[in-house]
Amino acid sequence: MSACRARRAIAPIPFALAFALCVARALAADATIELTYDTTMDMVRPMAYPGVKVHHAMTVTLSAGGQVAETHNLEANGQADKFAHQATLGGGDPQAYEPVWHVVSASELVRTQNEAQSTRTITVKLTSPTTCSLEVKVELKPGFSEFAFRRIGQRAMGFFTNYRVVDSTCAIH
Repeated sequence: MSACRARRAIAPIPFALAFALCVARALAADATIELTYDTTMDMVRPMAYPGVKVHHAMTVTLSAGGQVAETHNLEANGQADKFAHQATLGGGDPQAYEPVWHVVSASELVRTQNEAQSTRTITVKLTSPTTCSLEVKVELKPGFSEFAFRRIGQRAMGFFTNYRVVDSTCAIH
């Protein structure tokens, strides 16, 4: 990471590319970040189903050109969904439901996603040129008391309470 800071100080680059370039330089290629996290929650509508466990597995690829591509796999109770998204770092409409990735510093990348009744924020912190940490927060928007998520394997919405992140991992390849 110190090589990234020194490089950045000698030849300034657009701030939004700092994280991607530091990671890509450390790996001499596009950087791939593998993120996993597990959540638990209680479905309250359309039926009561306590203790829903969801496994999230994300692959995020950062390119030196400021592009970010992600795949997001979700699994729960034998059902699965997969989403993919590609954009420019910092690009996108924060009011849309698509995720927006932006660089906070040369060692911190943040993904925000506006959902129906909540906002999901994923923070990836570079702890060395090849390791990272992950923090996931999902917060209700003002006026809401339930989280509204599309039910895995279905097109219908479900409403949940007691949302918790119970485990997370982060690795750079």
